[in-house]
Amino acid sequence: MSYPTAFKQHYNNVNIKTIDLREDSLADVKTNYLETKLNYKPDIIITNPPFNIARDIIEKALGDVSDNGYVVMLLRLNYFGGQVRKDMWDKQLPEYAFIHNKIMGFTDDGKRDSVEYMHCVWKKNCFPNFIKTKII
Repeated sequence: MSYPTAFKQHYNNVNIKTIDLREDSLADVKTNYLETKLNYKPDIIITNPPFNIARDIIEKALGDVSDNGYVVMLLRLNYFGGQVRKDMWDKQLPEYAFIHNKIMGFTDDGKRDSVEYMHCVWKKNCFPNFIKTKII
């Protein structure tokens, strides 16, 4: 189920705007988010960013959301590792990491890969010392 579909099923009167780079997407706007200046401040930004540009998307999203807004990213669990992101973690850790206990499948043949995933949740202007973790 897509994020917009899930939100619409659980919340009344929710205003959802979707952006996607892919031309075959069902998104409202087809453009490169990293090159887009939003003329509004969303309360939440949720996405599954490409691994190689995830940091750029996270940092832009934290700048784009409203004060105390949320940024939710589906990331590989190993995204926490590596010195290349240490300075990012020093600036703002996510508040939550919801770790999926079932392996997800993102392969073209519909099979599962061997990568563990999590949803990281940042709250803008919230600077926790530790990340709250839940296995889901």
